[in-house]
Amino acid sequence: MLLRQCLRRCIGNRLGQLSEWQFRDAEEAKSIHTEQQLPKVYQQMQHEWRHGLEVKRKHKERQAQREAEIVPMQEQTPKLVLHQVSAQVPQPLDTQVFAVVTLAGLQYKVTKDDVLKVEKLPYAVGSQFAAEKVLLVGTPWYTLLGRPLIPQAKVYFSVEEQTQSEKLLVFKKKRRKGYQKSKGHRQELTILRVDKIEHVVEPGQAALLPAPLQPRTS
Repeated sequence: MLLRQCLRRCIGNRLGQLSEWQFRDAEEAKSIHTEQQLPKVYQQMQHEWRHGLEVKRKHKERQAQREAEIVPMQEQTPKLVLHQVSAQVPQPLDTQVFAVVTLAGLQYKVTKDDVLKVEKLPYAVGSQFAAEKVLLVGTPWYTLLGRPLIPQAKVYFSVEEQTQSEKLLVFKKKRRKGYQKSKGHRQELTILRVDKIEHVVEPGQAALLPAPLQPRTS
């Protein structure tokens, strides 16, 4: 490279002007000199940093493209499924109804007086709240399937306690390196009790029943 630069510089001096190749050689020599001044460790760190940013950028682009291609599901009326055809369907007791409800991103199957241990919820101890994301309501005689949710169904909870889980120990060690580390973690939890499950069979669905719901005598 040095010989090539010297030959081109001599030719340029004789002609009395600088050629485009001389400018390119100067830029190339400058970049090589700059790279030689940087330590190899720093060059590797710089490459990993830039490569990581490029990977993250491509990942975000693919994720945004996939989200744009998702077609939202249209809400439909809940589906009523009869377990057996009978002359009459009695009104179920509170203890005979179960529901599948979404709390803090997780699904739970609950009945009355059940006690749940869920991720921490922003409610005070002793308060009551209603969960409206009900996916399914079932009884011994019929089942209501939400598509995806049942609009007129609610599950009422009362907050009994705000507590923490048992301590989980995380121990790390590298043998022959003198490295060991111990750390504990306790997950914050909320204790809930199911008070009541409410649901309504809409008129259009009630037409599928052999007769109106009859109150129980016992």
